[in-house]
Amino acid sequence: MKNIPTFDSFVNESLNETTINVFRMHELGPKDRINAKLFAKMMPRTAKTCDEAEEWMSTWEGGTMFVHYQYHIVKPHGNKPDRPKYRIHQSQYWLNDTQLKWQGKPGEKVNVTEITVYDITDPNAEKKLGGAYVFTDAFLDELNRVWEVINRQS
Repeated sequence: MKNIPTFDSFVNESLNETTINVFRMHELGPKDRINAKLFAKMMPRTAKTCDEAEEWMSTWEGGTMFVHYQYHIVKPHGNKPDRPKYRIHQSQYWLNDTQLKWQGKPGEKVNVTEITVYDITDPNAEKKLGGAYVFTDAFLDELNRVWEVINRQS
């Protein structure tokens, strides 16, 4: 019997990048956003980029956009046994040099990631904390400074 992969298994195991031909920004409503004070405690440098990153992201609407998907499972650095555990989903937006020229933005970069944070300390009571747009370089720089990365899927 041949093992034929299902669409769900393909998406869950293989798909980590897509192209959006007419990009429309996902609007984060008040209920979708992570609490600003909580996020500032979790990632202080990255949290400072939220408003500017969201505004910058809106300037790319209507064009082509490449999106890379990944997530990290993390705990704060330290030796306390009861450290909380989080899963940070990321949609990293980017364009190559050719695409940037076509959109009239040569030499610029998108540099924005939409993150969604889940508290998975208790696997039986996973809780979505919310999302935000952040600058990718700030997020990736701070990720390893603040968190112990337990697992990563890209």
